[in-house]
Amino acid sequence: MLQEQSRFFQRSLFVADTFLVAAAWILAYYLRFEVFVKWPVPLPEWLPLERYVTFLPWILIVSTFVFWASGLYVPDRAQRLPRLIFSVARAVALELLVVMAFFSLYRDFYVSRLTIIFFGLLTPALMVTLRLALYFYVRRARQQGKNLRRVLIVGAGVAGRRLERSFNAYPWMGFEVVGFLDDHKRDEPDVLGGIDEAIDIVDRFEHSRPIDYVYIALPLSAAARIETLLDAFATRLVHVCLVPDLLQYDIINSRITDVDGLPVLHLIDEQPIEFRRVLKRVLDVAFSALFLLIISPLMLLIALAVKLSSKGPVFYRQERMSLNGHTFAMLKFRSMPVDAEAKTGAVWAKSGEDRATPVGKFLRRTSLDELPQFINVLKGDMSVVGPRPERPVFIEQFKDHVPRYMLRHKMKAGITGWAQVNGWRGNTSIEKRIQYDLYYIQNWSLALDFKIMLMTLWKGFVNPNAY
Repeated sequence: MLQEQSRFFQRSLFVADTFLVAAAWILAYYLRFEVFVKWPVPLPEWLPLERYVTFLPWILIVSTFVFWASGLYVPDRAQRLPRLIFSVARAVALELLVVMAFFSLYRDFYVSRLTIIFFGLLTPALMVTLRLALYFYVRRARQQGKNLRRVLIVGAGVAGRRLERSFNAYPWMGFEVVGFLDDHKRDEPDVLGGIDEAIDIVDRFEHSRPIDYVYIALPLSAAARIETLLDAFATRLVHVCLVPDLLQYDIINSRITDVDGLPVLHLIDEQPIEFRRVLKRVLDVAFSALFLLIISPLMLLIALAVKLSSKGPVFYRQERMSLNGHTFAMLKFRSMPVDAEAKTGAVWAKSGEDRATPVGKFLRRTSLDELPQFINVLKGDMSVVGPRPERPVFIEQFKDHVPRYMLRHKMKAGITGWAQVNGWRGNTSIEKRIQYDLYYIQNWSLALDFKIMLMTLWKGFVNPNAY
């Protein structure tokens, strides 16, 4: 219900923002052509309003697409003032970039730069003002007790408490938690009784301030008790919602879909195809192409050094595993003699080994041998940021002995990752590396990718565990 209310609220904002963009565009015209006619500089030419209005549909299409794609209308966005202002400002900035790029190519229409500036100031001002007005109006109404929905939560565990915090974080949605039911935490002040007392407690509130919603937040092991509760609540008018306590498990890219009307809860899955994922791929390609272009002289010098240091090819192709078990040939500058593993087979790199050539030792220590992997990124085998790919021969050793190891393959492998920038690379704890990889997958965002890339520049190349 919380998500449905939030989704309705955000979609209403989407419609309102469309009108605000149109109003800002027209108001910017009047400010420039009616108010600031000769200041700061005289107009080179005067254009009628009709000429500007001709481009308004295109402005609206661009604005709504950019606003939606930038995540401005994500249903569960927290309504905190700094984040609200930042989200609006970022979305409007992206919108202005696209608009100005278009006008720079369209030479038949002169648009006043001051008009664009006014438009860029008025749009976020109007959007933030609308949000603040709605937010404070609704919040004040909720504080006065208007249209409150009273909630009883069955289960005071991790899921139940997290649900309570979510309701408290959205006071403007009007959900008031009256208490919990739990068999094992009756000494806590907000626990009203045991689970078996659910009907009695709902009836107790019926004659004063009725309970509107009951949220069942019990683990899957309590399936029999959940069924009993559902049968009991079927005799009352209270709304019942199920929140399975799945936080005890490792949830990867969870979401709810349906198959012909049958609800399906995804617990372990790859990231669904969405705009952020497409944008991540676009950024990967753009960044890798630019980076390879910039460092091409350095790569030529390294290639020459590798070729002169020992016989064999410049590049070394090694089988690695990426998203959903897909294997690919990962490129590296060759740092060892061609027959280094002819007798030993695949060997885990460790401190003190002398298999690397003199040039190879330097390349490994500085991670310069990894530079050709940007070619893998362009090919789509890897991403710039993601869990580091491993060799299948080692994966066979780890997957049954290291808990949750295979979950790291629910996201495309990367050149650098959260585990690597935090020091877990080379011959270090596999368990710690998995912990950091799963944190990255569960909390992935483009902002986190940029943070990891900056951390890589700062401390990710030279590492004592790289040998």
